[in-house]
This record gives sequence, structure tokens and C-alpha cells, in this order.
Amino acid sequence: MRKICFHFQISQPYRLRRYHFFDINKHHNYFDDFQNSYLVKRLADFCYLPANKMFLDLLKKYEDISLSFSISGDSIQLFKEHAPEVIESFKELIATNRVEIVGNTFSHSIASLYGKDAFMHQIKKQEKQLKEVFDVTPVSFCNTELIYSDEIGEWLAEAGYKVVLTEGARHILAWKSAGYLYCNPFQTNLKVLMRNYNLCDDITLRFQNKSWEHYPLTADKYLSFLNNIPHDAPYINLFMDYETIGEYHTKESGIFDFFYHLFVQIAERKELSFMLPQDVAKEEDSVLTIHVPWAMSSSSDEKDTNEWLGNELQQEAFEQLFKLENLYKESKNENAKMNWLRLQAADHFAFMSTKWFAETSVKRNFDVYPSPYQAFINYMNVLNDVKLQLEKKK
Repeated sequence: MRKICFHFQISQPYRLRRYHFFDINKHHNYFDDFQNSYLVKRLADFCYLPANKMFLDLLKKYEDISLSFSISGDSIQLFKEHAPEVIESFKELIATNRVEIVGNTFSHSIASLYGKDAFMHQIKKQEKQLKEVFDVTPVSFCNTELIYSDEIGEWLAEAGYKVVLTEGARHILAWKSAGYLYCNPFQTNLKVLMRNYNLCDDITLRFQNKSWEHYPLTADKYLSFLNNIPHDAPYINLFMDYETIGEYHTKESGIFDFFYHLFVQIAERKELSFMLPQDVAKEEDSVLTIHVPWAMSSSSDEKDTNEWLGNELQQEAFEQLFKLENLYKESKNENAKMNWLRLQAADHFAFMSTKWFAETSVKRNFDVYPSPYQAFINYMNVLNDVKLQLEKKK
């Protein structure tokens, strides 16, 4: 029987204030408390709480259903501050023993594009938080925006991870299918699950597209898409933002009904079996090597990293950010150190991007800058002030 893996990612970062004028070394409250509170409460009401309730009801009704989540450390902190009931609802899901919490970076960081030490620090900080909040120790990993390469896989294997979730990029797979189980070429104990992005995009990007030939998308129609995948490919991996349910597509669009009936039909028809990422950790049969020499991601059609480092503004900000790594290690200013970690979030660099196209605009629901240049100026002002705070001896 073929296996289907549903994984949802939650990566809400702390939003920076928009400064028209910034007095360096005077203002250190860089993050927009009002905006953070508003967004988290909105998402809790529209997405996290009703979606968690829906999945809890499904898990109680059908013993075969399972799903996994990756929740960034910043998201957890925002829940603690503004919507603690969301954390409790995830604890209820975890208590079913059929929900896996997957490892990721603490602040939805792109540190893996810089170097091993910064990346490992993010991972260990996240592991500590997952243990404290949910009492879980992850064995699977989902990096920020599914960023992955052979080298990143080696780092993860050294850190003790057994499975990594990433993109099924065409330029990497070539003639091969995302529906097979792969492994890192240098750390063959690290299994690689690759996302079927076309099937994911049918939901995240095309669910409300009235010009799409398959509109409206129903559970029955989507199941037919799944059944059209060649049956010699044993895995169907569906990884998407959790905000797809209730935020990108509102309740009125029918997205909750779609997911509910999709899970019910998979559970009742028995043509597919639900799988958690951790389930493949000990798999030895039919594991193929996949070689990823350069970092790939889930970003647009190219599946590269240009969304965050594709122009000179982003590259300059990235370079200046990680020049502070040694200051971070030496500093005793815990507030400044946390701010430095949060400035690594992918979203800050995405706001400086000039890559965006209309079909991917759903991911920019919360963009607040009129131009990439203004996003860069705001970011660099904050970064310079964080540098001054890290340099202080007391």
C-alpha cells in the first residue's frame, strides 16, 4: 500500500517595526508588539485553533490518521505571549501519539545558507524549546522553506537526525520521482523525503483560482489526482504552510470541508496509508541516493535560494548580519542576542526581494514595506543598533 505524509509548517516571525526615522543607540524595541499580537490572534482564530480542533476530531474518529508539524521557536514564543490556547491545542494533538513534531530552526532562520555553527545553534535552541514546551525530542527535520543540500544533510545527520523533509525540485530529481525514499549520499542513514510540489500547489495556490481547469477542487477530485500518480512510487509527500487552512484560503472558501473530507476518504477507502516522517527512519529497502550539490528550497519555480539572497541588498544585509556572530557569542546582553537570532528570519530577507511573481503573492500576505529598498533600510538600521547592544560590556 502506498503511503501519504501530511506535514504542516508554522513559521510566524516577530515583525519589525517600520521606522521612518531611527535614532541609533536610543531605541531597542525593534519588534512591532501591536502587529505581532494582531497577526497571531488573527491566525489563532482563523487557522490554528479551528484547524487543530478539526484534526483532533479526525484523530479521535479514525485510528489510522496521522500528521506532522514543524513549529518555529518564534511561533511558540508568540503563542505564549498572545494565544496560549494554541499551545494547549497542540498538546492535545501530540497526546494522541499520532502527531509528530518535527525539528526546525528557532527563528525560521536562513543560517543554513551561512554556515554550520550558526545553523546548529538555531537547531539546538529549538530542540531545547520543543522539549520544554511539548516534551518531545525530534528525529525528523524540516528546514526553513525546505532549504536543503548534501552539506546541510551531513550537518543534520551529525546532529542526530534520521529524516529530513525537502523539496522535490525538478532540476535535482530530473527523471526520478519525488515519490521514492532517498538518502544523503555521504550520510546514508539520513533519509530524505521529497515534496510533491504540484499536488501541494493545487491546494495552496490554485484552490480558489476560478480560471483553473479543475476548479472547484473537491476531496474526490484531489483523490483522483493522487491515484493518477504512478503506483510504483510508494510515497506521496505533501508539505505546506498550515496557514493554507483558514488564512490563505478562508473558511468561506470551503478549505476546512475540503481537508476534513479528504482525510475521511483516505482513512475509509484504505487505498493509501498515513505515514509520519519518523516512520521511515529505519527503512532500509528501496532507498535511493539523491545528490543535491547546491542548496535548493521550495521557492517559486526555480526552487533556489534567490528569494532571500538574490540581490545586492539581501546579500549585504546577510553579510553584515553574520559578521556579528562572534559578538553574539561573547555578549552577555540576552535581549540583544535574542534580537540577533530573530533578524535571521527568512521573512526579513524576503521583504527585500525583487523576485516575486503574482502566482506566489499568497506568501506575502503580511508584507508591510512599499519597496525592497525600504525593507533593507529598516533592517539595516535595526541591525546596526543590535550591533551596538552586543558590543556593550554590560
